Amino acid sequence: MEEFDKKEFIISATKSAFSMIPFVGTALTELVFDYNGRIKQERLNKFVELLSAYFTHNHNVKIENIKTEDFNDLFESVIKKVVLTKSEEKIKRFRDILINELNNPSEETELTDLYLELIETLSEEEIIILEGFSNFNHNYYDQLDNQSNLKSELLKIKEDLKSKPFLQPDKNHELAIKILQDKIDNFLKIKESVKKFSEAKYYNLTEAKFGFYKQRLYSKGLLLDLSINRIGISGFEMMMITDFGEEFINFIKTNNSR
Repeated sequence: MEEFDKKEFIISATKSAFSMIPFVGTALTELVFDYNGRIKQERLNKFVELLSAYFTHNHNVKIENIKTEDFNDLFESVIKKVVLTKSEEKIKRFRDILINELNNPSEETELTDLYLELIETLSEEEIIILEGFSNFNHNYYDQLDNQSNLKSELLKIKEDLKSKPFLQPDKNHELAIKILQDKIDNFLKIKESVKKFSEAKYYNLTEAKFGFYKQRLYSKGLLLDLSINRIGISGFEMMMITDFGEEFINFIKTNNSR
């Protein structure tokens, strides 16, 4: 039996089976074969409209790349994901990726596929949370860890001056104190400005849901939990974005044509 005939046979048999269910058989048939199909078609139509709107206003498109094998594979993968999502934001993301890959084909197609899977499986809230946690990276925690050293160094200079009242602070002492104090103050300002990104209220979420999303991002290798073995800190309370997480966020930003 041909593949097409098999598909038609399965659909026909399923419809017959549904029709035998009392009271709800007709409704189930409509849901599976009519309503569900219309929904997918509407999502696909919306995607086509977004693509059309972009190409109408942007004529500097590398049309020749449409015929490449990589772009064809990407297009097929994107279409499959588009019809399965009800998020308009995700549909726009898929459009942006498709357009960018058309104009600037990626050499790492497998990595692009992985990013597409993440966009499909992650909620918009999780993507926004991950972007918020991009403020907490290696650079941030290196500075945080260095604060104790800076404070110790500053305290040592001040104590030396106190223990030697006859020694008047010269310009070198004053400059060293100023530099150290500026570094400490600057990081405190950074710390205060990014603090909100680690709080549930910033994302309009309950603590329970915020914690669940952080655990999901951790399980996918996008966030790292630094709370482990730290006294007085609960699990998933002190987190930072991973290198992979930063690459994913940068991928989304790069492919944002809005």
